[in-house]
Amino acid sequence: MVSRASRILPPFFRTGLVRLGLVMLAYSIERLYFLFSNFTLFKDDPWSGIFAALVHGMRFDLSAVLYLNAVLLLLWFLPARILRRRAVFEFDRLLFILINGIGFGLNIADVEFTRFIGKRLSYEYIFLRQDIEQQGIGMLSTYWPLAIVVALLLVGVYVAYPRFSKSPDREKPVFGVFWRLATVGLAILGMRGGFQFKPLHPMNAYPNHGRELGLLTLNTPFNIIKSHPNGSTLAPSYFSTDAEPIARLRAMTDLSRPPLGLFKKKNVVVIILESFASEFNGVSNDYPGYTPFFDSLTKRKNAFYFKNNLANGRRSIEGVPAVLCGLPAMMEEAIMISDFSSNRLDCLPKILGERGYQTYFLHGAHNGSMHFDSFSNIAGFQNFVGLDEYPKGRAEDFDEYWGVLDEPMMQYAAAILDKAREPTFIGLFSLSSHHPYYIPPHLRGKFPKGNMEIHESIGYTDYALQKFFETAQTKPWYNDTIFVVTADHTTKSIERKYLNLIGYFRVPLLVYIPGLNEDLSYDPERITQHLDIQPTIYDLLGVQVPDRLLLGQSVFDTAKPGRAYNYASTSYWYIDPDYFVEYFRGQPPDIQVAKHKSTFDLTYQTPAMTQAQAAQLDATQNLLAAVHYFTRGLVGNELYKWRLKK
Repeated sequence: MVSRASRILPPFFRTGLVRLGLVMLAYSIERLYFLFSNFTLFKDDPWSGIFAALVHGMRFDLSAVLYLNAVLLLLWFLPARILRRRAVFEFDRLLFILINGIGFGLNIADVEFTRFIGKRLSYEYIFLRQDIEQQGIGMLSTYWPLAIVVALLLVGVYVAYPRFSKSPDREKPVFGVFWRLATVGLAILGMRGGFQFKPLHPMNAYPNHGRELGLLTLNTPFNIIKSHPNGSTLAPSYFSTDAEPIARLRAMTDLSRPPLGLFKKKNVVVIILESFASEFNGVSNDYPGYTPFFDSLTKRKNAFYFKNNLANGRRSIEGVPAVLCGLPAMMEEAIMISDFSSNRLDCLPKILGERGYQTYFLHGAHNGSMHFDSFSNIAGFQNFVGLDEYPKGRAEDFDEYWGVLDEPMMQYAAAILDKAREPTFIGLFSLSSHHPYYIPPHLRGKFPKGNMEIHESIGYTDYALQKFFETAQTKPWYNDTIFVVTADHTTKSIERKYLNLIGYFRVPLLVYIPGLNEDLSYDPERITQHLDIQPTIYDLLGVQVPDRLLLGQSVFDTAKPGRAYNYASTSYWYIDPDYFVEYFRGQPPDIQVAKHKSTFDLTYQTPAMTQAQAAQLDATQNLLAAVHYFTRGLVGNELYKWRLKK
């Protein structure tokens, strides 16, 4: 008797499910092998978390299996009478074993490889192919048990590999077309990982705060498939040893004195304003601008405003890691969605959370937008508030496009501080000053429209900031809080002085400490960057981080000059109080050096020096030290292991 499933499901679908199920089973076996071989990584994790990682990992397995076997899925669309032929079956089985054998091998290799680099293999390791080729035989002889595991899995799959049904059923054309189209749809759904807003990404493997569980959830084929070349894996070596650039960067960024420690165990609120460029502020320019409240805030007692501040990226997904983690955008792909998103990242919320802080990240867009919900976990935030988490009782709190408006979200941040146990760290990223620049109905006509469509919404964001501080200054936690206000990046420019390589990155930076009772000297003309925010907060709190990043420096260390680094697709660039250096990659590289007429007013003319002389310029060496340390540190997952480098 033919079963009901046999009558409904065509042979290719029934047999394909069994075949893919065998591969899924093999991936689960490898995950268990990974767990027990590296159990010391998970010994502090609850069994419930480990079980959740094992189950969650099946979602990533399905995506990887469907990607790897996509060609075979198309082959299986052939009529069953053809696929039943012995020659076709043997070819089919051999191709299946070959494709999935590569997947099994890559996946099992991470049982050992993860111990060395603290992450799953990804695309960038193709650039280490010479080392792999040279050491391949030695590695195989050392880790032969892994090869045996792969061999056993392949033998099992080979033996269990089912033939297509020998039943004499005949597919009706309409029936066959329907199921093939349905299979394509289901395969695409499985590849993207479900119906969620964004396709499944390696960052989604980290729903908990422990990175180790994310390593257990992921599989290596998925991690490699989802990583990209895009220039993100370039790891240029500008120095004969890693110790040279590290020594240079330490001399540049080590505090010249003990940490200030003026605000130990106090709250920290970092507000990142969408597209709130310096071009729009009156305080940064000789015209009124569109931010009257922000301008007034910079003039308050204990407000420290740095007008020569630079973002370290041009996109939100670059700005947020720069502000919260001190990570510059020195590659084509944003680190949040790059091969390196699962690297060790010692971000502000992680470091402060380890020191007793409650940590929150607030962004009112729908969950999944720019992967901020996933990144908040990786960065170490204990709590995330997006559109899904924000209370739904007030329709007027939401715009018609993105999510929660700036004013109610900032008020929600104040409410969190009311209830939270001190000390608390909040990272808030606004959204209203983003296209389509929605203004709440009751405030339309209140803000100048200006001559760019963003100007009115910049006025609304400034208004939301004003309302937040009006609320905050009535609260007992106000004088126990450090406030940092900046922007994620710039946007379109129309003012001439911003239409240049420096102007494209100019965003405000304000550090406001209303409860400060001591004089704190600073240089308002200092060159600063997003990378300086993290070490500045540590300096104020008196937090010492031995394994800190070596790129930013406290803006209050007046004994050392400020600097900024950036990347512009074909070149890296650097600015300090004396020089602007642009280093164009190539063989040989082209180095453009400009002297300042004023801080950000450059001649854009190379001084009278040869390329060789320009290469030896101290400013050039500072830039190359940063690039060398950062890019090679990413590839090796060694950004925080510089004390061990030689």
